[in-house]
Amino acid sequence: EIKRLVLNGRNALHESETTIKIGPTTQRLKNTITAHIHDRKDGRTVSAGELWGQNGIIHWEITTSTIPRTNWHVSRWTFSSAQAFGDIALGMYADIDIQPYRRFNGLIAGGQNHPNRLLITDRRDPSEGIALGVRALKNARTLGWVGSPDIYHGRNGEILDESILTGAYSGWGSYTPDSSKHPGAKGYGPADIAVAIGIELKPSAKLASFEITLVGAPTGTIK
Repeated sequence: EIKRLVLNGRNALHESETTIKIGPTTQRLKNTITAHIHDRKDGRTVSAGELWGQNGIIHWEITTSTIPRTNWHVSRWTFSSAQAFGDIALGMYADIDIQPYRRFNGLIAGGQNHPNRLLITDRRDPSEGIALGVRALKNARTLGWVGSPDIYHGRNGEILDESILTGAYSGWGSYTPDSSKHPGAKGYGPADIAVAIGIELKPSAKLASFEITLVGAPTGTIK
């Protein structure tokens, strides 16, 4: 899980968490860890664990690294099981604070194939930001995302209900982002914004993977 984000010398992360929902039951992914190898010689961090799915044990592994000479941090998630996964979904929650967070944060959203990733939290101008995204989904799909004043409570699992993953809270207001930096994107805010992304594994599959990306945008542009 994300522990610290620094943007232009300032801490930009209030908190983050990953939940996993199997059928009607939700738990913290961190409670299923069986191995954690930090700072391997090749610069990667590897975490692994297992949990009980609807049809038996599901093994998971996350390999995380920063791409050299870039501001891209990529986590590759892999799930495997001897039996079909059944009903299983994950919720990625992040409260990214870019100061002064109550008045100047905004949200820019693109589709999952958008070059600027799925979610970007940035200043209203925008002058700086951090992008949280999903890509390279195999036997998995994005359920959607949600940003809400109540998202702090979403870690209990209710945000993994697809009907709740409906996008931005209407009370945030909106603005028009710089189309030269973020073509086709929408802006929300100013507000104190936290977001969550829902991902579902294909129920009939035995192997699935996807990548979560974090990209720093200190000048408001993702490269």
